[in-house]
Amino acid sequence: MTPEEIRLVRSSWSMIAERSDAFTARFYDHLFVIDAGAADLFNGVNMTIQRWKLAQTLGVVVQALDDLDALLPAVAALGRRHTRYGVLHHHFDSVGAALLQAFVDTLGQQFTPAVRAAWVRAYSLVATEMQKGLGNAPPPLRLDGRDAATG
Repeated sequence: MTPEEIRLVRSSWSMIAERSDAFTARFYDHLFVIDAGAADLFNGVNMTIQRWKLAQTLGVVVQALDDLDALLPAVAALGRRHTRYGVLHHHFDSVGAALLQAFVDTLGQQFTPAVRAAWVRAYSLVATEMQKGLGNAPPPLRLDGRDAATG
């Protein structure tokens, strides 16, 4: 990621962080509409705690975007842990779409095309590494009908 993309991700996350519970609630609302099967992965899960975990994880990722040597192995390990929950490669497309929609809901007009592109790039980076952690080579991540890694 470029320094400008990292700056855009960080500045937009700082706007989200103060309302992260609402943001993560919107994320899960969208995820369960986009991919009803994903909702089954959360049966019996305390969603208040889950939303907090997601916000904390996103915050850590945002802060580590300029230290990929530390971030990528941690994200791959996170992917390995997600195999225990039944996460499959196709879930990453659903998560990406839900994440982008939650940003639209939360940031409105502040979620500019440049900010959106920066988040697509950041999510692609993280999702690709997490999918590697699932054990098989990931298929190309697709957001908006495009390969997110190449834009």
